[in-house]
Amino acid sequence: MKARTELVLEGVGAALLFVPWLPYLDKSNQVLYIVGPPLTNLIGGILVDMLGVAILATGFLVAVQYLPRTLQRSLNALFAGLMLWRIMDIAVTMQTHMSIIVFWYGMRRQSCITILLVSGALAIFLPRITRPFVHTVRLVIAGVAFCALWIVPQLIHLALVRQPIQSAASADLPAMPHSTSNRRIIWILFDELSYDQTFDHPAPGIQLPNFDRLHTESVSFSNLTPAGFYTELIIPSLFLDRRIDSIRSTVYGDLWYYDESQHRWLAYDANATLFGLAQQNGWSTGVDGWYNPYCRTLAPVLNVCSWEAVPGQPMGTHGTSEGKSILANAAVLPYTVLARLFNSPVVPGNIDIRGYRNVMGRAHALIENGQIRFVFLHLPIPHPPGIYDRQRHMLRPGGTYLDNLVLADDSLGALLQEIDATPSAGQTTVIVSSDHSWRIPMWRHSTDWSGEEERASGGRFDERPVLLIHFPGQKSGNDMNAALPEMLEHDMIADMLRGRINNPADLSAFLPQHGR
Repeated sequence: MKARTELVLEGVGAALLFVPWLPYLDKSNQVLYIVGPPLTNLIGGILVDMLGVAILATGFLVAVQYLPRTLQRSLNALFAGLMLWRIMDIAVTMQTHMSIIVFWYGMRRQSCITILLVSGALAIFLPRITRPFVHTVRLVIAGVAFCALWIVPQLIHLALVRQPIQSAASADLPAMPHSTSNRRIIWILFDELSYDQTFDHPAPGIQLPNFDRLHTESVSFSNLTPAGFYTELIIPSLFLDRRIDSIRSTVYGDLWYYDESQHRWLAYDANATLFGLAQQNGWSTGVDGWYNPYCRTLAPVLNVCSWEAVPGQPMGTHGTSEGKSILANAAVLPYTVLARLFNSPVVPGNIDIRGYRNVMGRAHALIENGQIRFVFLHLPIPHPPGIYDRQRHMLRPGGTYLDNLVLADDSLGALLQEIDATPSAGQTTVIVSSDHSWRIPMWRHSTDWSGEEERASGGRFDERPVLLIHFPGQKSGNDMNAALPEMLEHDMIADMLRGRINNPADLSAFLPQHGR
């Protein structure tokens, strides 16, 4: 029989492998950036889970030693196989390529079952081969236990971090003096809106009347080169006029980015963004968005801000939150493990629907607030997963990117109607854009990818994002089909804020001088 100390080490190692602590200690601190401190109850739940899994795993390994040898050999092999699968799961999750992660999520259950079946079969039919395999894996698991000496103290440290931050729901800062000008800029960014799917090659049966109407009355850019692949990099890049390819956060949730020209990390300067420029030129500023923590990163230069936290924090898709107790968060773990094995959606539809409704409700309020003259709205659509039934035009879990595309069109129509009802409608410039296009290489490997989406995309990734600019009173459209970088968006909006671009003619004069 194995010594009890060795079994305890294996139990602790199993706990470290099965409890999702890794995202909290990622070197980029992405969870801390998105969620922000405090994380006391979230991390407290993680630590309770670690203790519980360690006790259960140790108890299992001790009990197995008293069983008949054949059954003992089989159960030890199954334990080793399960641990091996979890090591593979962690290794894939640590990949930086989202397409690989999405592909793995689609085969989690199959890979787990396969490894367990092979391990059990080998234990029964080829015990001589199985014995060294099991011994090696369990030795590795016992070695993993020593990582607790640095993992647990770091988690405790993060749990104790305190930093006052603006509420994710609302962060109202002191208002600027009311301007006599009624000019407004309302910038609506649709997450993952594809130019190709919206205008060039819409899928059969997809009607987008609001996008089509705005397209015929706007300056459109049909050949933009995207500034990146990920929302958290593209939008800060557009705000700052500096392409950002790597970000990280302090333990307090402060954003830093890597400057390629200086070869060093720099703090993200809100005053150097479009919103800082806006306030320098007398514009009041307001933001309503999701995913990126705008109310923290842009707090010094925003008069009004609201932000919907993405539910993708560790285990957050299954119900954990800082607002719940430590024990309530710890109780989520069994459900999380089962969800991984049975390929539950990355984000349940009801959570996405709630987030969409929250963002849209606050967007309408921000548009109605005529004192806020530079408005940025970041909508979480048509970004997957599907949350719409386009036939009945109603929100519901499920659907495809094409359903969400119709939802985006319906949402645009509602927002434009709201804008037209404001007293300053005749002096409002409307910008409609997207951060990136529909990322076919990433979503094509997901479990909920549909035949409809395959036919609509043809398996081809058209990377062009959307950019439409509608000036006050504009009745005709103009398509700029020259190849231009998405980063040019920053320069155009900056000159609008400076009062240099007020109509299509100004924009036409701007482009030859600033085409990068």
